[in-house]
Amino acid sequence: MKQYKILLITELSNPWNNGWYYKKGFEKNGHLVIPFDPASSSGPRDAVLQILSDQKPDFILHTKDEMPPELYKEFMKVTKVVQWYPDPVIPEWLPPYVIASNIFFTMSEGLIEVFKKLNPNVFWMSQAFEPSFFEIKQLASKDIKKYSAEVTFVGNLGSKQQYLPRRQYLQRIINEGFSFKWWGPRLPRKFKTIPLIFGKLGRAYGGKFIWGEEYAKVARLTKIFLAFDSQPRIRKSMSARMYTALGCGAFYLCQHVEGIEDVFVPGQEIITFRSEQEMIDMIKYYLNHENERIKIAEAGRRRILKDHTYELRINQMMRIIENNLFKV
Repeated sequence: MKQYKILLITELSNPWNNGWYYKKGFEKNGHLVIPFDPASSSGPRDAVLQILSDQKPDFILHTKDEMPPELYKEFMKVTKVVQWYPDPVIPEWLPPYVIASNIFFTMSEGLIEVFKKLNPNVFWMSQAFEPSFFEIKQLASKDIKKYSAEVTFVGNLGSKQQYLPRRQYLQRIINEGFSFKWWGPRLPRKFKTIPLIFGKLGRAYGGKFIWGEEYAKVARLTKIFLAFDSQPRIRKSMSARMYTALGCGAFYLCQHVEGIEDVFVPGQEIITFRSEQEMIDMIKYYLNHENERIKIAEAGRRRILKDHTYELRINQMMRIIENNLFKV
């Protein structure tokens, strides 16, 4: 494959932004990446046009609404524009961006036909794992005390509709008496969330959003890493959380996502549940069957490193881009 020059337009203000993983994946495939965060520039349009003029990238890759869609249409007169949208929902602002793309990648296979009504060049491209960002340099006794639990959840418990059922599931886990911790953005401080904040769920909060080495320690030290994808009925809409947790060595117990069995083998690499009671039954069973739990976690990690790193995912993406945009 030819080595390409990519202008990566995405949020890069935090070290956990996915754009850094994409950059690493491109570079491991031998491509040159020009990273650009529009929020870092007082004149992002002119800055991009200058990059296009000076460095002549083969294409732009962006993710969300970093710049107005009209600008991407303008950039398409100079180079190709590719979007890799990382969420399983279609907000009102998104359709113009789908149109203003030479290729549009969605992480939700179940949304392909919806997006194809706007753009014929739509492909499914799931997220992945970048090992270099999640290395455990040291595991001290204080880490074991801080991050260990029978059950851990990492994610958002905010007030958006797709997050609310998570609170009910987690309350059930606490009421069943399991050792439980959760990590992520704080519960929103609203009048109606006061009982949650000062109740058992609030007291189980680890105290922060985690990523990188801390995330890897949580995945390694918890016995059961529990997960809920926000749109499980949308086929193959698994979040990056799944790849990251498995890549870090977690035993991954998740709410069933339609089509997930095409990506991982339930019962061998991951465990899924379809109801609250089935979740509790699975937790009880695997807490009492440590050897099975460890075997499944190890198999999941091997599968990630074999098939689902960003190095491999970017290679898959580039083959699609090359075949559709650059094939002579």
